[in-house]
Amino acid sequence: MNHISNSDAAWIAVAALLPVVLYLFFSAYQTRQRMSAFRAVIDKFSAAEDFAAFLQTPAGQKFVTGLSGSESPARAVIGGIQKGIILVLLGGGVWWTGATIESEAEVATIGVLLICVGMGLLISAGISYLMAKSLGFMDKPASESRQNLPER
Repeated sequence: MNHISNSDAAWIAVAALLPVVLYLFFSAYQTRQRMSAFRAVIDKFSAAEDFAAFLQTPAGQKFVTGLSGSESPARAVIGGIQKGIILVLLGGGVWWTGATIESEAEVATIGVLLICVGMGLLISAGISYLMAKSLGFMDKPASESRQNLPER
């Protein structure tokens, strides 16, 4: 079995983790921009009555949907499955890299932990799918699913 040098392993780790860091940075930036836009819209109303009247309009309903996220239950489940598969594959690659480096059990351990997190996401997505299907949300559009949530 061929062994990888420590410097090669470091470059592989950087190549594997850089896209994850970039994704997290971009996602946080998008969320910050979206919340800033929502805050600007809310600040335009001078009184609570004006804002309440706005929320009764179709544009107000769309605004609320944007605040709460517009994902349908099926899209949320698919997103969880995608993230789980990515983590399982990333964990497998890190584990394999750690197994091929001489005396680097820590890297292999990190790989196993990533695999476990990915498997947890896959199990969570499966449970979410079963729950959404049993509640009847899988056959409805996202906006209709949100309106029919049980009262707390």
